[in-house]
Amino acid sequence: MTTLTVQGMHCDACKKLIMMELEDAGLGDSVVDITLKPENIGELQLAETVTSNDEEKIISIINTMETYSIV
Repeated sequence: MTTLTVQGMHCDACKKLIMMELEDAGLGDSVVDITLKPENIGELQLAETVTSNDEEKIISIINTMETYSIV
C-alpha cells in the first residue's frame, strides 16, 4: 500500500477538506485512511488498486490546494 505524506494537515477539518476535493475528482475511493501526525503532517494511505495515473492526480490535487503539499 502506498502512503503519501501531506504537509499542512493539523485537524479533522483538514482531512475532510482533502477528502472532499478527492471525491469531487472521482478519487474518493482511492484513499483507505488518513492519519494525522505531529507537526502539521498527515498521511494518506492509498488503496492497493490505485493506478500510478490516479496517484499522480491525487498528488496534483493536493499540491494545488492552499496550505497543503505532498512531501
